Amino acid sequence: MAQISTLQKYTTIIEEFKKRADATLDAYDAYLQETLLLQPKQLGRLLDELSATYESIVVQKEKNKKRYKLIKPIDIFIEAFENANEIGWLFSMAQEGDPELFKKLSEYTNEQKHIYLFKNSPFEDIKTLEAKETFKKLKRAVELKEYRKIKFFYEDEAFDNLLCLKLLFMDNNWYIAFVDEQKMLRLGRIAFIQKVEYATKISSYTTSSVQKYLDFLLNIQNSMTLYGEVKKTATLKALPHIARYFEEDMKKFLSSQKFVQKENDGSVVFTLEYTQSIEILPFIQKWLPNMVVLEPKELKEEYLQLITQLLENFQSN
Repeated sequence: MAQISTLQKYTTIIEEFKKRADATLDAYDAYLQETLLLQPKQLGRLLDELSATYESIVVQKEKNKKRYKLIKPIDIFIEAFENANEIGWLFSMAQEGDPELFKKLSEYTNEQKHIYLFKNSPFEDIKTLEAKETFKKLKRAVELKEYRKIKFFYEDEAFDNLLCLKLLFMDNNWYIAFVDEQKMLRLGRIAFIQKVEYATKISSYTTSSVQKYLDFLLNIQNSMTLYGEVKKTATLKALPHIARYFEEDMKKFLSSQKFVQKENDGSVVFTLEYTQSIEILPFIQKWLPNMVVLEPKELKEEYLQLITQLLENFQSN
């Protein structure tokens, strides 16, 4: 099983706070121990770290056991927002948040316009009544671990008996992660959903039966990452003009990005993992003409075809 990062652990804990009716947790919580692969002492240490960092999480002592209570969910996001040097991680942590929580956080950032400027909203607007109803229906399906029948605008037929796994906020869009009748995990963008109905299958599923899919979602790179595909490795070179953005101590653009070496001319060689070319090619294209594909051969050839097509289109107009 892939190692769970500290951020992912924090995210899971905060999500569990919001799911509990009394908003309280302790170090002996069976679900968190199983999900995060932690012993009580390790889980207690994480809870202590969160309570020490955020005033919104308070410690309540009951005899010889400590319990931790989340007082007000929005406060933890605002507090993190105000104290973080960069806020990218904040929206990752909040990706499965309540839409109302996202709305409140959005309102808060709007109030801070003298400090922050968002050229692109960190939230995909779910404005129409139909979209809000779709979101609500999918959220209910995920909460109850139920199946649904979903009709997408771009498909002729509706898909029946889809196991609704997670609401996923990624690449500035909301997605429903679902498992189809062929046992394949797929992502469907909520903005592209026409209708959500009850499925033919009326039973519910268990968490243990979908654990492999949940593990995959914890480490998904972007919305084009394919489930069940063997990962390939691309070796890329950032030429001197953009090399500084790919230095070893710089923030990664994609989760699989790994620094390899800095060359004598100042170029930086690094690698990316991918399950299909479209998972990383749009990223590579953003850095034209200063990004070179070194390996594998088939990705290099596809990249060259895209460049050739670009030149042909330019010349013909």
